Amino acid sequence: MPVARGPAVWRGADHAAGEWIVRLDAADCAELIRSAEPLQGRPLDGIGQEDFPLARMSAKLADIGARLESGSGFVMLRGLPAGSLPLDLLQIIYWGVGTHLGVGVSQSTAGDRLGQVFDRGTQEKERYYTRGGALEFHMDPVDAVGLLCLRTALSGGASRIASGGQVHNLILAERPDVLQVLYRGFHHSRRAYGEATPSARVPVFAPGRRGIECYFLPVTIRQAAEEGCQLSAAEEEALAVVERTANRPGVFLDMDFRVGDIQFLSNRIILHSRTDYVDRPERRRHLLRLWLMMPHWPPRPAAMSLQAPFDRAGGGVPPHA
Repeated sequence: MPVARGPAVWRGADHAAGEWIVRLDAADCAELIRSAEPLQGRPLDGIGQEDFPLARMSAKLADIGARLESGSGFVMLRGLPAGSLPLDLLQIIYWGVGTHLGVGVSQSTAGDRLGQVFDRGTQEKERYYTRGGALEFHMDPVDAVGLLCLRTALSGGASRIASGGQVHNLILAERPDVLQVLYRGFHHSRRAYGEATPSARVPVFAPGRRGIECYFLPVTIRQAAEEGCQLSAAEEEALAVVERTANRPGVFLDMDFRVGDIQFLSNRIILHSRTDYVDRPERRRHLLRLWLMMPHWPPRPAAMSLQAPFDRAGGGVPPHA
């Protein structure tokens, strides 16, 4: 099994200075608002890059795209005055930025292009973004994910991320037996896609065009176990080892959201989770999630290509008719 190398392999302790923040100035924000205003009332799915010109911001967007595709895999865009903008305009700005990075896809059977991330209480616990409190490490089943912060928690709720390549290398050095299980992979439930049969085994780690890639979604692995693909003791241990390794001090990086922050992560190389938080009863922590497919990136390893090309660039969740 090869060692993961390159800029996608990093330690959180080495990124504490905040060089991952890309700042918007007043002129950038003015350009975003100017491009979004004529598009109010149009469905997001009908807005493409050509509808949302961002000449001034082109260099910053190119930098973000490069970091996601071939760099560290994460970035935070900061400075958008979200608190002073109407929600519909803010959503168009967010979507418009996304069109310069990739192709937005459906996130649920409702066909929504922006997922509402907040605590739904006791309902809808099958998906991470409907839950409150701490979340385990995972990846979303698309090339990249964005999170725009509308409201912060009273306390806590940091986005905790880790390099999949770094986690891979630590397990290779310390528990190569576990890494063999992770390379063999797991079955995943497909019920969110309207399919009754779990997937074939999907490796957690596999060699890709740009190095070791990662796919880790424990919630659908456990759902597949409920559907008959029982986990062995070695497989249960492997899931726990990934979680413990990614949560090791010095390995992970915590990113605290401010209102208006937009975080972008590559789901091919970045594991993400969330620390526990205390919510405001009447104004819950609330983020908007954007799923992006990147048709200009090299294709995923074949065993990690789970989505049929039903939704523009492929990926996403098939909307119900």
